[in-house]
Amino acid sequence: MKKNILIIGYGDIAMRLSAILSKDRYEIYGISRSKKRCLDNFIHWDWTTTEIPNLECNNFESIIFIPKPSNSHQEGYHEGFLKSSENTFALLEASKKIIYKKFITISSTGAYGLKTRQESYLDESSNIVPMYTEEDTHAEDDVELGQHIIRQYEQNQIKRFKNKLILLRFSGLYTSEPKSKNHLHRDNAAKIIKFFIENDFNFTSHEIFNCSEDARLFVRDKKSSYGNISNEKLKKLGFIFD
Repeated sequence: MKKNILIIGYGDIAMRLSAILSKDRYEIYGISRSKKRCLDNFIHWDWTTTEIPNLECNNFESIIFIPKPSNSHQEGYHEGFLKSSENTFALLEASKKIIYKKFITISSTGAYGLKTRQESYLDESSNIVPMYTEEDTHAEDDVELGQHIIRQYEQNQIKRFKNKLILLRFSGLYTSEPKSKNHLHRDNAAKIIKFFIENDFNFTSHEIFNCSEDARLFVRDKKSSYGNISNEKLKKLGFIFD
């Protein structure tokens, strides 16, 4: 019997994921803000609104939430992370009969804020208390305000989904060439989600994983640096990067 997978935020990463999941083992349901139908079990829903769609299926092996800020500024992060996750939780609460084993939520290494610009190595236990909040007018740039919103989003997800939650912090996504020193190819991003769908680790509490490729020399504008996001926790679990 096939296991059902619900992907909220069915875009590029989700399509790459669907392409590598076994069609014999999994039935995929996708929700997207785009009206372009991408698969058979497709629901169009703008999850930044409070309108609640109907779900034909109510039993899922995994639910994957892939948020996306509408722009790189404060309002874009607020809408893309906070508002969308609140409405997604409202969707699941409105459908009390929905059963799911895992809730895999995508976050960002932007949770580390300006520390990603430093040389110190960052792992999941690193202190990432934001230096500034949304109300501060002296924040250096949108990176700091984005960090505050991402951290709030993560804390909300932890509170909502508890031990069912697997939180994946993606580094800067790329297709051909990396644009930042901490980066993750889109195919590897899909592979990581697949890894957690297919494997049961029986976590007793929520788990957070940095998803960033091995550190290597990165050169941009004649300046060189190495990535400083640790992926050791993910690799120790058995994941192998391409």
